[in-house]
Amino acid sequence: MASNLLSLEERSGVTVVRVNEKKLYQQAATTFRAEMLGLLDQEHRLLLLDLSEVAVMNSSALGVVILTYDRVNKEGGKFALGGLSPILEELFVRMHLNELFPVVKTADEGISLLAGAKNIPAK
Repeated sequence: MASNLLSLEERSGVTVVRVNEKKLYQQAATTFRAEMLGLLDQEHRLLLLDLSEVAVMNSSALGVVILTYDRVNKEGGKFALGGLSPILEELFVRMHLNELFPVVKTADEGISLLAGAKNIPAK
């Protein structure tokens, strides 16, 4: 990847995408969108987006998360989101996004969920 914003790791058939930025807004949100779109073109079927390093994000970055879920889901894959700070977790719950896709506490939990489940329920 051209920047250090995202790091990828393959574990048990799951692509773990780790966002390496505390503040995901302004230019970082634009870079996030561009890099995620490039990654989605590679058709990763099981994708865990790890936001454990992210403390705050704007609506553009939030839109990228929803876009990522939508693309993975439309291509027959599975998506989960993990590592949310308490503030971000509250945001996702208030917006009922935790009902759209699984939100897990840790990457290990997300990998177990995605690698082992055929039908993954949102909470």
